[in-house]
Formats: sequence, structure tokens, C-alpha cells
Amino acid sequence: MGRLDRYIFSTAATAFVGVTLVLTAMIWSTQALRQLDLVTSQGQTILSFLAITGLTVPTLVLVIAPAALFIATAYTLLKLNGDSEIVVMASAGMSPWRVLRPMILLAVLVSVFCAALSIDLVPASLRMFREKVTKVGADVVSFVAQPGRFVTVTDGLVFHVRDRDNSGLMRGVFINDSREKEISTYVADHGRIVDTPSGTFLVLEDGTIHRRTPGASGNGSVVDFERYALGLNDLAPGKQGTDYRPNERDFAYVLNPPPSDVYVLLKQTGRFREEVHKRLSAGLYPFAFFAVAASALASPRTTRQSRSMALVAIIPIMAGLQIASFVVGGMLRTSSAAIPFAYLLPLACIVICGFVVQGWIRFSAPQGLTRLMEAVSRRLARMNAE
Repeated sequence: MGRLDRYIFSTAATAFVGVTLVLTAMIWSTQALRQLDLVTSQGQTILSFLAITGLTVPTLVLVIAPAALFIATAYTLLKLNGDSEIVVMASAGMSPWRVLRPMILLAVLVSVFCAALSIDLVPASLRMFREKVTKVGADVVSFVAQPGRFVTVTDGLVFHVRDRDNSGLMRGVFINDSREKEISTYVADHGRIVDTPSGTFLVLEDGTIHRRTPGASGNGSVVDFERYALGLNDLAPGKQGTDYRPNERDFAYVLNPPPSDVYVLLKQTGRFREEVHKRLSAGLYPFAFFAVAASALASPRTTRQSRSMALVAIIPIMAGLQIASFVVGGMLRTSSAAIPFAYLLPLACIVICGFVVQGWIRFSAPQGLTRLMEAVSRRLARMNAE
């Protein structure tokens, strides 16, 4: 790779990485707020919160990468045009393909990276995310033993622990159980959660049980105990089994789902067909987005107005390509006839853009839009002059 190629490649790669990081951080921060209950209600640490929400980053990168590549390509070509570098290169006899060569390499690398994310890494991260959230929900110790808080485990069942040390010993245990007709209140000096082959139990020591029936005469009964075991198997949230969706399964599974899968039993095998071809075609879209930007901006443009017109003209194309990919994804779920379109859509876009770069196809903006842009440009020039 020569000096020119390194210059163009580094400019585009730096822009791509920067845009990807900024957009991913912005979207991740909004998505992470949905999981704040892991810290606030489930008693998890901030490190657990970051580790769990960080598993959504591969999915965000997969979604953002094509748009980030488009922005990086447009930025690099506009910069080269704005500094008249493309004009100089064209005057020296360089074709647009020569200018685009290092950027094509970047587009190929991003496409391969997105394909790897789509086929293997994103499903694995989503699967781990589901497992982590389920595990946190089923963590009896972290949910029940939150010192200084009254925790409502289920309707009518409230736990309170005054203090809990590093060994797991809880002091000042208070439990109020009003799920039955008879209300039971447990007060113990200390207790500990114990896992046994028979299940999970909260073993209370040196305490009392106050039982009373609402509306009945009398003050109820009080029972002193030295040790009392309270079963917790059915109390923790999230004890239900983990049911993976097709987008969380590995590629071998979605390619050939077993007959016992819930979606096969429900005769929704189209979801696996959709998932297979969405993963296989995901690597084509970053290159298609790059091709759209390259076809509009790779040729020398001597005025800022023409560059702005080219950039404005490709925005509807980008939106149309994205919408069409969603439509094809929906069609894949209901019909196998849509399978070719999952690949033809980005490939056709790449081929047409290649013809535009080669000069075999030429597009021109509508006259009405051209006049409008000229009027806006003149108006802005007069405002700056004033």
C-alpha cells in the first residue's frame, strides 16, 4: 500500500471508528437505562450492571456499522473534494477506482466484520445476555438479602434484613407473609440462606413467629423458635427456564432446528428461515452503503453546491435501501420465494453504483430541485454578506 493509499485509508478508517464509537456509546447509554433495575431492585453492583449491558454492544455495532461506513466514506470523499485533492488526482490521470481502492479495502474489512458479528458473535452475546438477566432474577440471596430495605418478593410477602456480612450471615431478619388467610410475621436475630439438594432455604435462628387472622377476635399466637427453615424455591423471580428466540440461537441450530423446538411445534419455521438469510446477507449491506456514497462523491466536483447536491440526492437512496431490507426480512418469515431478494437487493445496489463510478450510468438531479438549491445558496450568500 503506497503513501496515497495509506493516507486515504487512514482518513476513512479513523472516521469510521470514531463514528461507530460515538453512535454506539450514545445508543448504549439509552438502552442501558432500561436495565437500571439490576442495580436498584435486584441488589447488583455497578460492575455487574456494566458487564450485563455491555453484552448488547455487538448488536449495536452490527446495526451502526453500515451507516458509520457510509458517513466515513462521505466524509473522506468530501474532504478530498473540498481540498481539491480529487481534482488534482484526476488531472494526473487517476481514475475514480484508483482513488477508491483503499476505501474498497476498508469496506471489505467492515463487511467481513459485520458478517462475523451477524453469524456468530451477536447471537452468542444475546444468548449470554438472556442467561445473565435470568440468573440475576433467580439470585435469591441478592434479591432477598438487601440490607436496610423492605423487599416485596411477591404480593403479600415482604422481607427486611438489617445487616448482612461478607459470609452471608443476616442480622435483624423480618418477614411478613400475608399470602394466606392467616398472616405470619417472622422476626429473628439472625439467619442464613442455605442451598441443599432439596432446595433453597432461609434458616432463621433465635426468633419468634406471630400468627393472626384478620377480623378474628384475640391477638393471635406467638411461637418462639431456636431454628426455623423457610423454603425459598418458589419465591425468587426469574425461576422459569430460559427460552431462547431464533436470533439468540447459534447458526447450526437455526440452519437445522430440532423438531422439539417451540417454534417448530408452533409451525413458525419461517422465523428460522428469516434468521438464516438475514445473517448471511448482513455482510453485504455495509458494502452497499459504501457503494452508494462512493458513486455519488468519488468523481471530481469543483463547487460546494454540486457536492451538497450529490450528498442530498443519496439520502433518499439510503433510506430506501434500509426500508427495502426490512421489507425483505418480513417477507422471509412468510415465504421462501423472498430468499433471492435478500441477496439481490444489496448486490444490485453495488452493481448499479459500480456502473455509475465507471461512467456507464449517469444520474442528474431534477431541475426543480436544482433551482431550489441555487435559490437557497444565493439567499445564504446574501445573508452572510449582510
